[in-house]
Amino acid sequence: MKFTVREIAEQVGGEVVGDGDIELAGFAQADAAKPGDLTFAENEKYFRLAEKSRASAILAPEEFASEAKPVIRVTNARIAFARVLPLLFPQKEFAPGIHPSAVIAESAQVDNSAHIGPNCVIGENAVIGRQAVLEANCIVGDQSSLGQAVRLFPNVTIYPQSRIGDHVRIHSASVVGSDGYGYVFHEGHHRKIPQIGGVVIGNDVEIGASVTIDRGALGNTEIGDGTKIDNLVQIGHNVVIGNHCLIVAQTGIGGSTQIGEFSTLAGQVGVIGHITIGPKAVIASKSAVMGSLEGGKQYMGIPAVPDIQAKRQIVAVQKLPDLAKRVRELERQVAKTEPPPPPRN
Repeated sequence: MKFTVREIAEQVGGEVVGDGDIELAGFAQADAAKPGDLTFAENEKYFRLAEKSRASAILAPEEFASEAKPVIRVTNARIAFARVLPLLFPQKEFAPGIHPSAVIAESAQVDNSAHIGPNCVIGENAVIGRQAVLEANCIVGDQSSLGQAVRLFPNVTIYPQSRIGDHVRIHSASVVGSDGYGYVFHEGHHRKIPQIGGVVIGNDVEIGASVTIDRGALGNTEIGDGTKIDNLVQIGHNVVIGNHCLIVAQTGIGGSTQIGEFSTLAGQVGVIGHITIGPKAVIASKSAVMGSLEGGKQYMGIPAVPDIQAKRQIVAVQKLPDLAKRVRELERQVAKTEPPPPPRN
């Protein structure tokens, strides 16, 4: 699909400086761009690279201009970038209908506008909403529901009693509603505690590949509206994650923990169970959260502490070798000045 520079500028609320009639059919970073591509630059360094590239036009902040190429100037280049890509690379559309190999319970309700792909299984009393897309090999368990325009990529499993909101995307190999990790030691072995709750996922949530979200032991595990979860994340039973949070890859969240809205957990963060993280908290990568944290602050380290404190600790540790050297030197000097021990009788 082709658009002129001017047409793209209109779509993103930008201003064209240069020839607005040039046609664009692709989007690429500067070093890989070819004629007909739009490229993107957020700062002076990358803008100069974009000018020298083979791209036909540049998307950039409003302070930039070029004599070499047309520029679409916008207030926020990154937001415009996110809006341009769907224009040039529209997602595959799925025709409504049910593949002959799908297995659907008689009591299930599947909207006529939904797409049910090959080998999908939909359980008793499940509800599939308008314009939902289930790609191949997806499973939706008994009494689960999918809202409007939900998309399940191949091989997603939704266990029974899970409720998925509108405009949710769940990527391949993710599992929603599996049993929480609950056992009690009794008579020499670990006895399983039945997990009888569910999972509730809000609207406009995206869940990456190979994510596991456990069902509640009692009550529900909850993911708030607008939250984005990266690949390979584990969310324990009865966790409550607020609206518009970011949970980055390989993070693990222990059961019954509550995370406030607009919080960010960076990659490989570990969070113990039964604690509270306040809203708008930011936890740095590889941190271990061992207790409740106030919102509106940045944390890092093992255990996670306010980032200023953690950075001071890092600087102090880096000084230890020099400090040890100085202590050894002081010990040598003290040894030289000490009187010899008195003779024994």
